[in-house]
Amino acid sequence: MSNTVGSTVKRFPIAALVLLAALGTSSEVRSQVGHPPESSPYTPLRATKVISLGIGYLGGSEGSAAVGPTDGPLAIGRFNMRIGGPLELDGSFGMANLERAIIDPLTVPTDSIVGVAKQTVTLLDLGIMLLLTGQKTWHRTVPYVGASFGVAFGGSIPEDTLSGFNFKTQFQLAPTVGFRWYPSDRLMFRIEFRDIVWRLSYPGTFFEIPEDDISASPVLDPTVANDTEWTHHPSVLFTIGYAISY
Repeated sequence: MSNTVGSTVKRFPIAALVLLAALGTSSEVRSQVGHPPESSPYTPLRATKVISLGIGYLGGSEGSAAVGPTDGPLAIGRFNMRIGGPLELDGSFGMANLERAIIDPLTVPTDSIVGVAKQTVTLLDLGIMLLLTGQKTWHRTVPYVGASFGVAFGGSIPEDTLSGFNFKTQFQLAPTVGFRWYPSDRLMFRIEFRDIVWRLSYPGTFFEIPEDDISASPVLDPTVANDTEWTHHPSVLFTIGYAISY
């Protein structure tokens, strides 16, 4: 795995998650000392299984060749299930309508971009979330962190035959931080930020000198660039959930 992915994973080390959980639990205990139950800021988190729907936006990098899909709306469906203590299992299915530049790599750089295409990208992932207030809410809110792993499926684009580049099935991972609000035991509102990371694979033509101008540079410099590249896609999601089980 490249250094880029390694640096992403290091943002959420297991030790930090354990420390945050310990701090959250310690804070919970301290806040309840000297408070009668009815006045405590902490209340039990009753929901154990939640389904939710949401919308958001996915942005991020197009990659060094500026041909990767990015920038567009995202719709998502999710299922959360408590698996013990402060941990939850999180599964999601999403679809994003993104844009991609189409290029002709064998023409001079000033003429290489021939258009912009729409590409549907389907996201399927499974992750673990750590609830920082444990099995309780704090003033009916729950902050959390986590990470998910899955695949991204790119829809076919006829123009891919021109550039030689395509975005098909790619492994993806996503460090996550979010915030939930429970106005009632069953209803939940959530805002979440993810850094979705996937890999782009470039064809050999991107490293070749254009046929009509041998003095021009290729799309990617073969002495510097690799034929694969991991790109980051910060995204924001807003969801509404309903508890189907206590």
